[in-house]
Amino acid sequence: MLKIAVIIVLLLLAFLATNYLDESAQKKVLIGLGIVIGSAVVFLMATELLR
Repeated sequence: MLKIAVIIVLLLLAFLATNYLDESAQKKVLIGLGIVIGSAVVFLMATELLR
């Protein structure tokens, strides 16, 4: 549970940091963060199912 909380906090900080980027860099970073979030969710669900 602590892992999930740390991941969520770090991702929220990353979203807040994107406010200081220009439009094109912001779009690239948000797409990357979306991929990271999706893969983290899949990975955490898989590890919980394997228990």
